[in-house]
Amino acid sequence: MIVTRLCGVRSMPSSLLSNLRQNLSDFWNLTFFRPNVFRQTPFRLTLVFLSVYLFVAMLVFGYIWLATSTESRAWGNSSIDARVKVLKDLDQSQGHAAVVGKILSDEAVEWGFAKGVFDSSGTILAQNTRTKMEGRDLPDEIIRRGMENLDKEATSFNLTYSSPNTPGNCCRFQGRIVRFDDDFYVFVAMDMSWADHGFQQEVNAAIGGGVLVILLGLFAGTLINQEVTRSVTRVTNVLSQVQEGDLKARIAVRETGDEFDALAARINQTLDRMEKTMGNLKYAGDAIAHDLRSPLSRLRSKLEVSLFEVDRDPSQAHDALQKALDETDQLLRTFHTVFAISRLQAAGQAPDQVLFPASDLANDMAELYEAVAADKGLEFEAEIEPNVRVLGNRDFLAQALANLLDNAVKYTAAGGITFRLRRTSQREVEFSITDTGPGVPEKDRPRIAERFVRLENSRSLPGVGLGLAMVEAVAVAHKGRLTIDEGPGVFDGNGPGLRTALVLPPLQG
Repeated sequence: MIVTRLCGVRSMPSSLLSNLRQNLSDFWNLTFFRPNVFRQTPFRLTLVFLSVYLFVAMLVFGYIWLATSTESRAWGNSSIDARVKVLKDLDQSQGHAAVVGKILSDEAVEWGFAKGVFDSSGTILAQNTRTKMEGRDLPDEIIRRGMENLDKEATSFNLTYSSPNTPGNCCRFQGRIVRFDDDFYVFVAMDMSWADHGFQQEVNAAIGGGVLVILLGLFAGTLINQEVTRSVTRVTNVLSQVQEGDLKARIAVRETGDEFDALAARINQTLDRMEKTMGNLKYAGDAIAHDLRSPLSRLRSKLEVSLFEVDRDPSQAHDALQKALDETDQLLRTFHTVFAISRLQAAGQAPDQVLFPASDLANDMAELYEAVAADKGLEFEAEIEPNVRVLGNRDFLAQALANLLDNAVKYTAAGGITFRLRRTSQREVEFSITDTGPGVPEKDRPRIAERFVRLENSRSLPGVGLGLAMVEAVAVAHKGRLTIDEGPGVFDGNGPGLRTALVLPPLQG
C-alpha cells in the first residue's frame, strides 16, 4: 500500500505539471523580470515619474513639518509665557509663598506642565506632581542650566529637555526658567510629547504611503510597459514581415482610438500605397517588356533583310545601315514614350505640379501648329479663353496637346483644324481639337487610346500607336480625362471628322 501511494505521488498527472510549468513560465516572462526592462521607455518614464513624485512629496512633507513644528513651538511658548506671567504677577502682589501655593494647587488642571521653585543654592523649594514623576533628572537639569545661564543681567532662560526615564525618551519638555529675585527661581516646562507623537505618526504615514506608492507605481509601470511593448511588437512584427517581402502584411487595428491605433492606421495606409506602387512598377516593367517585344522583333526582321540584301549586293550596305538607324531611333522614341506612360501610371499622379497659365500654353501650341497645318494646306483656327489657370505639369500637358494636334494634322487631308481652350459649366478646363479628317468609328473609340493600337486606315502612316495612350496617361495623372467624339461632319467628301478633348478638374478654392 505504501509503495502504491508513493508511486501515485511520483506519477503526478501530466496536465497538472504542464499547467504548473506554464504558470512559472508566464510569471518569469513578466516584463519586470526581463533583463532589458530598464532600457524600455515606458518603464524608465515610470521611474522618472516616481522620482519626481517622491521629490515633490518630500518637499510638501518638509513644508508641513516645518509649519507644524513652528506652530507647536509657538503655541507652547505662548502657553508657558501665560503661566509665567500669572506666577510673576502673583509674586509681585502676594509674595513667594503665594507662588508656591499656586504651583501646588494647579496639579489637577496643569497635568501637562512641570513646575517648580528652587533657591540660589540649588535646593528645590516646591514642585508639582508631574515634576516629581520625572525623578531627579528633570529638576537637576533645570537647576544646572539655571545656575549656568542666569545672573543679574539675564532674568530668564529658555530650555528644551528630553526625559531619559520614560520608554523611548518619549517626553520632551519645552520650558523657561525665570529669576524672580536673587534667591527665588521659578521654572515652567510644557510636555511636548503630544506634538512629537503626532509628528512621528505623520512620518510613519508618509513612509508607509511612499513605499506603497513606489510598489504600486512599479506595478503600474510594469503593466504599462507590457501594454506598450505589446503594441510596439505588433508594429515591429508587421514591419519585419514587410522587410522580408510580404507586402500583404498589415497591423491589426483594435478600434480603441488611441495613438497606437492612429499609428497602425497610418502605417497600413503607407503599406497600401507601397503595395500599389510596387504593383504598378511591376506592371510597368511587364508592360514595357511586352510593348517593346514587337518593335524589337520588327527591328530584327529588318536587320535580317538588310543583311541578306548586303550579302547579295554590298553596295546596299549604306542604305541598310541607314534603315537600321532609323528603325533604332523609332525604337528609342517608342521606349521613351512607353517609359513615360508607365512612370505616370506607376506614380498615380503627375510630378512637379504647379499653378500656371493654361492660356499661355494654348497660345504657344496654337502658334506652333498653325505653321504645321499651313504647310499641309489646312486651315487652323484657335479659340483660346484668356486668363485660364490650371494646376499641373506643363511639360506633360504640352506633350499631350502636341500628340493630339499631331494626330489631327496627320489624319486630316482637307479642311481645317479648330483648337479651343475654355472653362466648362462645371468650371473644368478643357483643351479640345476638332478636325475634318475621316474620324473614328464609334465601336473603335474605346480602344484607340490603348498602347500600340492602330486602326486600318492609319497603318500606312508613320507611328506606333502610342500617341493617344500617352494623352490618356497624362489626363489620368492630372485627375482628368480624355474624351473622343465625332467631329463636325462630312467636309469635301471626307468626314465625319473627330473631336478629342483633354479635360482637367477645376481649381480648388
